Amino acid sequence: MVGMTVLMARRRDRRHSAASAAVSQVLRDASSKGIDIMLVGSLARGDFRSHSDVDLLVRGRMDRKRRALAEQLVADGMRASEIPYDLVFEADLTHDRLQEFLSDLLISYQ
Repeated sequence: MVGMTVLMARRRDRRHSAASAAVSQVLRDASSKGIDIMLVGSLARGDFRSHSDVDLLVRGRMDRKRRALAEQLVADGMRASEIPYDLVFEADLTHDRLQEFLSDLLISYQ
């Protein structure tokens, strides 16, 4: 059983590293285009696991062209990691749902 635990920990660590690197690139690319994207979810909270996906929140209102650009930047940045992701646009959320996402950020900084 110890062997399986070690294997799972290694897999989690590899996925965490790949996810972190991909997200860092996405955030840099988005920032250079004036698009505000935030990491939320398990990676932001610090409880990313071997089966976790990456959750990203695009802040602010966007026209169709900027929205498509944000989607393309994230798809391009996450593709090499092969880790699934969810891309959520703030403009599509209710106030309460947005607060749920933003609470991940508060938890991660405590």
